[in-house]
Amino acid sequence: MLVNILREYNINRIFLSCLGLWPFQRKLARHSLPMFCFILEISYLPFEIITLYMHRDSGQMIFECLYQMVVTLAFLVKLLNQLWNRSKFRRLYETMENHWNIFTNDIEVRIMKNYSGISQKFTVSYSILIYVMMSMFITIPSLGPMLLDIVLPLNESRPRHFAVYAEYGIDQNKYFVVIFLYTTIMITVGMTIMVAVDTMHIACTAHACSLFQVIGQQIENVISNVHEIDKTGYHANAEYELLNEKLIYREYIVCLKKHQLALEYVDILNDTHKIVGISFSLFIAAVFSLLGVRIVYVLNQLEEMIRFLFIITGALLQLMIVCYSGQKLMDESQNIFYRAYAAEWYKFSPRLKSLLIITLYRSVVPCKLTAGNLFALSMPVFATVVRTGVSYFTAFLSLKD
Repeated sequence: MLVNILREYNINRIFLSCLGLWPFQRKLARHSLPMFCFILEISYLPFEIITLYMHRDSGQMIFECLYQMVVTLAFLVKLLNQLWNRSKFRRLYETMENHWNIFTNDIEVRIMKNYSGISQKFTVSYSILIYVMMSMFITIPSLGPMLLDIVLPLNESRPRHFAVYAEYGIDQNKYFVVIFLYTTIMITVGMTIMVAVDTMHIACTAHACSLFQVIGQQIENVISNVHEIDKTGYHANAEYELLNEKLIYREYIVCLKKHQLALEYVDILNDTHKIVGISFSLFIAAVFSLLGVRIVYVLNQLEEMIRFLFIITGALLQLMIVCYSGQKLMDESQNIFYRAYAAEWYKFSPRLKSLLIITLYRSVVPCKLTAGNLFALSMPVFATVVRTGVSYFTAFLSLKD
């Protein structure tokens, strides 16, 4: 079962299985692991709310608490979306497996393997980058002062800080190790949710792009066959031309059926991510705005600047991933229209002309991954979200002043 998926996307499966989000793993793991992740992530919100209330007169702490709450909510939204749409994700992966059994000739397999290879390389590179940044984000404020006390000792120990600050109602110096372990596990689980969901989303989108490239290639092959028949002369061998015209017609019918499979697959993919698309766009804009103001308070603190730089870089990466994958899907799906439109349609038989019209009609509007069916995720949206975040940053900055 899912032989092709396990072969091509095994790394993604491992990430999802660690969180209980792989829909084909055992029932106990599917229920217990997500519950543990949910409880762990949501357990931090009460501490942040208490901290926000206790420091309600400090603008610096207000922005600190708000951005941490937004990031925690982003973790929870991605986790809950996977749980809420578990049956849709199961159907999505089964559809991908069926595609590997349907698109079986050498050209189709080569194109699909090329895209799956790209998604595998992205999964490895992205996960390494995120975990390296996360490790530095956690260790610099907590373990950095301890290392400096050994390398460059002072008359007194340097103060240690946590990667994320909250009031726990206990002596944080006395229970430093306990709080450090708690925050480390919480951040690691949250980032694992991001890595698992984002990399699988890229893999699914890359698969859709491969389908459209395969279909576009086949359409070009059919068109080239029509041109070859035309070169032989219309009256040279009518029986031979009729036979080849029937074969070409059947090939084009197969292309249309495969195009329909690709369109249905994109609909399923869009249904699984449209809620995350709209919510995550809002979260990213909020994080940019809140962090921008928070940085103003620590312009003379190098450690804090580095810590916030990691957060902004990670947020930008995740937004770019969502928007670029949507843009790539739009481009590949619309390339079918351009390839069909470039054909010398006047050389086609009436039956082939009717199929060409169907192809043009289906591909004139590109396939899109939408954010809550409100707007298509694309690179212009990426620029808009960043611009909106900067606008809110200036507004919050004026409130600070």
